[in-house]
Amino acid sequence: TVTFGDNAYDSITDQFCAEQKSVFGDTDDFSAKGGLKAMGEVLDRGLVLVMSIWDDYDVNMLWLDSTYPTDADPSTPGVYRGTCSTDSGVPADVESENPNAYVTYSDIKVGPIGSTTSA
Repeated sequence: TVTFGDNAYDSITDQFCAEQKSVFGDTDDFSAKGGLKAMGEVLDRGLVLVMSIWDDYDVNMLWLDSTYPTDADPSTPGVYRGTCSTDSGVPADVESENPNAYVTYSDIKVGPIGSTTSA
């Protein structure tokens, strides 16, 4: 269960998504584009899975697993996203420290939840 303000959620709903954006101070682009109904319609049409290895020259991947925005109070909802230092992830550092970095994607399975592995 996740609580935003006075509301507790045990599933992802349009209201949950809109309130999360409001509490975190983010633009509610998800609702503007049709919310879960639009997302379901897109999923019904089919999507292509794309995976990549990349550097983030804009914000050093801090949005993923650090405090972001870096000048915001970490106790503000949505700011603390993980334990990585706010000076980590600089592409020049990542590339020089890992010049031979690569990724192998394997054993990718597609199917309804629970259908691609044995119980």
